[in-house]
Amino acid sequence: MRIFSRYLVRETLPLFVAALAALVLLLMLVALLGVLADVLARGVSPALVARYMLYKLPSAMGPGLPLALLFAALLALTRLGQDGEIKAALVLGVSPVRFVAPVLGMGLVVSVLAFANNELLVPWSESRAGEVERDILLLSPETVLQEGAFFGDALGRSIYLGDIAQGGRFSDVIVITPGGSSGPRELITAGSGHAVPEEGVWRLQDIRFQSLRESRLTLDITAEDAVLPVRGLTSRSSSVGDLVYLPLPELLTRLRAGSDRAMPAEATALHRKFAEPLAATAFALFAAAVGLFTFRRGASVGFVAALILTFVYYATWSVTKLLGAQGTLPALVAGWLPVAIYALGGIALLAFSWRR
Repeated sequence: MRIFSRYLVRETLPLFVAALAALVLLLMLVALLGVLADVLARGVSPALVARYMLYKLPSAMGPGLPLALLFAALLALTRLGQDGEIKAALVLGVSPVRFVAPVLGMGLVVSVLAFANNELLVPWSESRAGEVERDILLLSPETVLQEGAFFGDALGRSIYLGDIAQGGRFSDVIVITPGGSSGPRELITAGSGHAVPEEGVWRLQDIRFQSLRESRLTLDITAEDAVLPVRGLTSRSSSVGDLVYLPLPELLTRLRAGSDRAMPAEATALHRKFAEPLAATAFALFAAAVGLFTFRRGASVGFVAALILTFVYYATWSVTKLLGAQGTLPALVAGWLPVAIYALGGIALLAFSWRR
């Protein structure tokens, strides 16, 4: 019995490693596409891009681990059925329990690894990836910013540059801090300035700082020079970080301050924190059930069918997490529905196969 269990694991592991490598590479390429336009526009060094991709690796591993197990287990177990190895094992007295147990054990191990990765590595790596992305967006501002145009920063300010020269120098600078319907809250003007990317600042000359309240001037200061920090300036990118990447204590703190209905994105992220790693266990059960079912029916699940079954989860997961964050679906449903489909499908197929 133990020999058969080890054999199942040995048959599945190489496929799992290969599928994980392919999926992680694909997911990292998707992440790279998010900053590709800025990378090309700024002529960013390959070393900086490599750092960004390295920090995005744990977040790609999160969904990659369960999906790789689903794909690998489906291929491995259906091949055993096609080659008659399942029939031989059953004839030799191996019970279906022994067939399901090692696959389910692999699912539990992958679930633990996925949860540990999502909770320990991903929050740290996403924070570092954000820093590298800001570095990418702050490089060579003269090649991206347009003369006579406004752009925004992380503080919600509007910044205007009248003229841009080579070497990161500019003139006629205006920085406006909005104050809502009451008009601007602060206004900074500068005659000239230049960027110092390695320090993450802009050095401005001939400064005038004005503070306003209800459109009335309350403070007016002039200075020969000043430093404008640009670490934390946003780019034209409007992507928002996934709340599931927040550490669990921080996410729970946010939810305690509100409610599930008032904070659907946070509530959905909380359910996803547990559902997404447990998807690996559901996938293992589903793959074992499909293996037994196709053996009983004399059918098989090929490479394309395994790809389709893997894509169905990814598509369902993508849609439900978006609907949950918007409050269209209840957080519980949005978080657990993709996993429940495979878990319930596996249980149904396993019960049918067991009866036969």
